[in-house]
Amino acid sequence: MVFDSLKVIELAEGIAGPLAGLRLAEMGAEVIKIEPEGGDYLRGAYPLAVDSDTSAAFFDLNRGKRSVMLGGPERVASPLLLRLLQDADVVITDQADHQLVALGLGEVLATAERRESKLIHISITPFGRRGPICDRNGSELTAQAMAGYTRYLGEHELPSRRLGADVASVGTGIFALQAALAALYSRRRSGVGQRVDLSLCNTLLSMKSIHLAAQSDPDEYKGPRVGGANHPPELGWKTADEPVFMAFGGSVGNSGRAGWVDFIKEVGLEHMLDDPRCDKNGKLTTGHGSNVHEMREVYEKAFKLLPGEQIAETIRKHRGSASVYQSLDQTLSHPQAQALGLLQEIERENRKDRHRNYPARFSRTTMKTLAQAPGLGEHTNAIAAELGFSTASASDLQK
Repeated sequence: MVFDSLKVIELAEGIAGPLAGLRLAEMGAEVIKIEPEGGDYLRGAYPLAVDSDTSAAFFDLNRGKRSVMLGGPERVASPLLLRLLQDADVVITDQADHQLVALGLGEVLATAERRESKLIHISITPFGRRGPICDRNGSELTAQAMAGYTRYLGEHELPSRRLGADVASVGTGIFALQAALAALYSRRRSGVGQRVDLSLCNTLLSMKSIHLAAQSDPDEYKGPRVGGANHPPELGWKTADEPVFMAFGGSVGNSGRAGWVDFIKEVGLEHMLDDPRCDKNGKLTTGHGSNVHEMREVYEKAFKLLPGEQIAETIRKHRGSASVYQSLDQTLSHPQAQALGLLQEIERENRKDRHRNYPARFSRTTMKTLAQAPGLGEHTNAIAAELGFSTASASDLQK
């Protein structure tokens, strides 16, 4: 394993921090999850895992970790936690500075920022630790609103819509892992740790590369992927059954030109060659082209006679890119998903569960298979004993 001697303390709930902790655990790190009385709030988020009283989302994000429950918030800064931090390589938190200080963790975490210890502190907050709103409470939705992501879904002059996926939280978890790896590499050279600050809002802003470039100088809704506020949601092109997405030209390369011409001839749309709204490679009327929305019905008159998969196959035959819109079950059962090793089956309590694999594949490195998520406080006594605490004192910490 890459990090079989790495010790990580996870003082974070929900998605972002636990996702970073999960990835480190898959790399072999020992991840100890610190939970208050009642546990990580994600434990109670529906739906529950099959035959379990634990959230499916919590189970997926916290497999392979050990759980220490230290009572209510006022008891979190216990001698046990302080001892764990002394021995830790990385600590992941999702609380503001004043909250960490109130918990009695200010000084031990400050050693990381002052580079006086080996500790690496990965700090995740909604809006960062500087600026006029750094202490403001926030969430996935406030980050999406603040970063302007609600501009890219919905229709012009109608209410904004959130993105359905937790892009801020998941993106921050990924960036937190990258930050931890970079800090560990730096520590290998310098011998000391450091603090790294991340925020949900900054994650979304950094992921808006094309949008920020297009909407800064000049501020125009032109070009690929920046027209969301003026266009309806992308629902694909209707066919006889399932909708498809298609693109010619652009990223397809110069060869897309002849391909688009041959394609429209095959599906009976030759008249589009004389339409001034069409270019000669299909770039303006497919993909994210500027004339897609006004030309959609023209395509769909021909597409409604054929099933989506046949349309997609014809597009690919003529060097375009296309895919039928799929349900999750269709995606997971697709041969490509199986070839990528997206899921793994794990034996658990006389049954088989499917869980996501680590998304990268290494030619030499093996990632750890994590089958179980911990019960709340399941490992408190064992970890306390490992650190020299008596069973009585460990039990007292959980009151």
